Amino acid sequence: MTTQPDPLANATLAEMETFAAGLLPTNVLDYYASGARDEQTFRGNLAAWGRWWLVPRMLVDVSQVSLATTILGHPIALPVMVAPMASQRMAHPDGELATARAAAAAGTIMIVSTSTMVPIEDIGAVPDVNFWFQLYPFTDFEATVAMIERALAAGAKAVCLTVDVASAIDPKRRPRGGIITPSWVTYPMHPPLPESEPALDWAYFARLQARISAPIVLKGILHPEDARRAVDAGAAAIVVSNHGGRTLDGAIPTAEILPEIAEAVDGRVELLVDGGIRRGADVLRALALGARAVLVGRPFLWGIAIAGEAGQRRVFSLFRDELEEDARFCGIADLTAVPRDLVRLSRLGLP
Repeated sequence: MTTQPDPLANATLAEMETFAAGLLPTNVLDYYASGARDEQTFRGNLAAWGRWWLVPRMLVDVSQVSLATTILGHPIALPVMVAPMASQRMAHPDGELATARAAAAAGTIMIVSTSTMVPIEDIGAVPDVNFWFQLYPFTDFEATVAMIERALAAGAKAVCLTVDVASAIDPKRRPRGGIITPSWVTYPMHPPLPESEPALDWAYFARLQARISAPIVLKGILHPEDARRAVDAGAAAIVVSNHGGRTLDGAIPTAEILPEIAEAVDGRVELLVDGGIRRGADVLRALALGARAVLVGRPFLWGIAIAGEAGQRRVFSLFRDELEEDARFCGIADLTAVPRDLVRLSRLGLP
């Protein structure tokens, strides 16, 4: 009897992605893996982190390395959060429940998508889960508020308002298979008529603030002036994000604009960042450039496709082990105090 190799044993994130691609139906893989149009931003996100070289310090006592931090006052065990991702049951029957359990075990925050396939109450019932609710606002404002209130009643600690989807996305703008949703997919948080709100502006944000008592995080900020305005408007935190390269193709990679946004915000709110983060060194780079923590998405989809919760735990393990090892090599004993001079932009323009 031939023993099949364990796809998680000693697997890197890149190897997990390759293995998962062989397991997922074509339309599901296309939905998860693709970016918009020519995928310039998708590819740019991946390359941009590598253009920041690490400049390690020596003769530092790193016998003990602390990966812990706090986000909006809540302690987490490492500065890696789960980004909001829709339709996770297309990858594994447990879907968002597996993600919630893996995030709870890792001691970090999961951001639950508006398009979760698992009822928010079931996610909130996972022991020790710490989650936020990601919001796509709909044209029916009262239905949107009711959706938020439902999430908060289930235990969500913050609302993560996505601001970088200005209109309905045309599936034909995506490469390969486009958006082909199986007929059995349902979204229990959606209202009966889930039409996206086209008039999403600062007035809408103020209107939402007036109705919601929970902290509101703005996800999708790329311009330093928008970051300043977000602080002035009372945003609890900012996620520097280009939607994983899935909306505006040609939008600047997050690793390139993060330093300018950090300078604009000047520590007045916490910054989070996503987009192309695939290794522990990328997390260190992000912290050096001004982020409090990072959001990771697609790698957790590869993990769940391979082995459900166990696969996602493997992803967390990879990030944790790489992050701790690279912090030691860089002379960083406390990840809440990563200095800006840890990184330097390459003069060679190499990824």
